[in-house]
Amino acid sequence: MRLTRVSWAGAGLVVALVAGPLPQPSVATTVSAADVPCQTISADLPTQEAASASRPIQLLGVERAQALLDRTAPAGPRVRVAVVDSGVIDTPRIPVVRRVGFTRLAEVQHFHGTAVAGLIAGQPLADGAAVGVAPDAEIVDVRVFDDDAPTDTDSADVQPARVALGLRWVARHADRLDIGVVNVSLMVADDPRLAAAVRALRRADVVVVASTGNRPTEPGQPLYPDFATLAPGEDAAARVFPAGYPGVVGVNATSGAADADDLGSVLQSSATDVAAPTPGGVTVALNGGTCVLPDVATSWSAAEVSGVVAMLRARFPDENARQIAARLTATASAAPGSASPLVGAGVVQPVEALTRPLHPTRAGTVAESLPAPDLLPEASQPVVASDDGAALRHAALWWGLVAGGLVVLALLVRPLLARRRDLGRPAAR
Repeated sequence: MRLTRVSWAGAGLVVALVAGPLPQPSVATTVSAADVPCQTISADLPTQEAASASRPIQLLGVERAQALLDRTAPAGPRVRVAVVDSGVIDTPRIPVVRRVGFTRLAEVQHFHGTAVAGLIAGQPLADGAAVGVAPDAEIVDVRVFDDDAPTDTDSADVQPARVALGLRWVARHADRLDIGVVNVSLMVADDPRLAAAVRALRRADVVVVASTGNRPTEPGQPLYPDFATLAPGEDAAARVFPAGYPGVVGVNATSGAADADDLGSVLQSSATDVAAPTPGGVTVALNGGTCVLPDVATSWSAAEVSGVVAMLRARFPDENARQIAARLTATASAAPGSASPLVGAGVVQPVEALTRPLHPTRAGTVAESLPAPDLLPEASQPVVASDDGAALRHAALWWGLVAGGLVVLALLVRPLLARRRDLGRPAAR
């Protein structure tokens, strides 16, 4: 597929990701299964397969949601998700239908974009285990950087202006290419061109999903030292974009354990709408194999939520972006009115989002919603299926007791009625 490239130069905020420059791809063979971290895999290494199933997929009940969607989604074209990132490798594991680039290098240098796309729409493993949240979705690859810390003049770093170019391109082509979701697992500084691009996406009825930011741990990383340690009243919303713009679904990350302290890994932000667990996620590596993401990181949680949004757009194709976002937040795990800067409305619940009988307005408001469960328990362990038989047995027991009581009452009343009839008869002559 032909890759369109546009050069762009200008100052901007360099975004620190996880890995550095990676070698060019070469012919590879498959090695034995192992849970290899994605950050350690270069394009020239032999391919490998993850040994473990995806933990976030299990915690969120994604495979059950996928089965529900298969049964209930109306017929129609596949939902397309634009991934504005470092580029996606060419592999049958990720269904990329269009590529556009705003950098100079030909080959994908950084694993980040491929990992994000794999979390959204990666195809199942050979044993059928899920990789991507929405494997029926299709990816539009919008490449806006090569490396987070380029070592030569040809490499492109992450700049607000270039991200804005990518988002503008998505907004212009959303209708023709049927793009319903755009994922931005990046954090950059506020920029009027970026803000304008987000507004254009909202007008184009595209759901914009973005990460709310990881906590910096060393000098040179964005927001260091301002957010290196948690301070009272911390709020990164005014420093992390595009998540900080109105109408963007801001996504934070959790460990998936109810008793874990995730604030050492992520930032508190009033821009947080929902959260998702990330450690143990399985995705596609830079060499085409599968790998594991061990960290609590908002890049990965945003990708997972983009997958859930793609499922919702497939299930409710007549609803607009605001209605879809309303379903996402109204069915998250936090109790109503208990939104927090760490998890927003709560951890996303894909099954609830697909099945709860909501009627969001075109403006994105929800009049009524069933009470949500307590914060985070669904993401701390796999959802346990309910015992429908127990409910039937309970009902049968009560009906049995009622029927028995009526029989006893009839036996007591019958002699009294008989005596009354006898008293009312004429005396025998």
